[in-house]
Amino acid sequence: MNAPKLWRGRTLDARSAERREQLVDVGVELLGTDGSAAVTMRAVTRLANLSPRYFYESFADRRALIVAVYDRLETELLTRLSTVDPNGDLHTTVRAALQICAAYFEEDPRRARVLLREPLTDDTLRRHSADRLPAFLRSVVPALGTAAGALIPDSEEALAVAGTALGGALVALYLDWIDGRLPVERDRLVDHATAVVLALTAIGR
Repeated sequence: MNAPKLWRGRTLDARSAERREQLVDVGVELLGTDGSAAVTMRAVTRLANLSPRYFYESFADRRALIVAVYDRLETELLTRLSTVDPNGDLHTTVRAALQICAAYFEEDPRRARVLLREPLTDDTLRRHSADRLPAFLRSVVPALGTAAGALIPDSEEALAVAGTALGGALVALYLDWIDGRLPVERDRLVDHATAVVLALTAIGR
């Protein structure tokens, strides 16, 4: 079996993976700062200092890159949410999860734009985030413990309704807070967000 070819000490696959990550890094900057309209092949390759052929090596088009940016940040957030202690009561675990979300967005407001704002206006991200929301809820809520697992509705229809209601309320809260239109301390924001989640989920039970 032939060994993989090396170029400057790295395999071609490794170099390709590095270029892909470099393009996603630039995508985070453009999408998170100026929105989806700023994410063009030319803008991305210029900032990444790569030729167009390397863009198409990793992505079929700009929409594929935008989705990759969204998925990277969503995965980062899910990883942080997986650290919540599942042994607390429902209020404690839900609040802990919402605190993690608030901290994640506060650390880098670009994340809030990618995950919360752009899906409101960009068709690609609107469809992608809508498709991802049920899976996101099914991944996060059971990880918060047995009590939180009861928040997942029994039917797909109820899950879709709950996801839309919760998503709309939380997106509005976090975006207004990140944008400075909701001048409250992070702990107070999390308190209100927790109350909203528990109230909305109680309606469906």
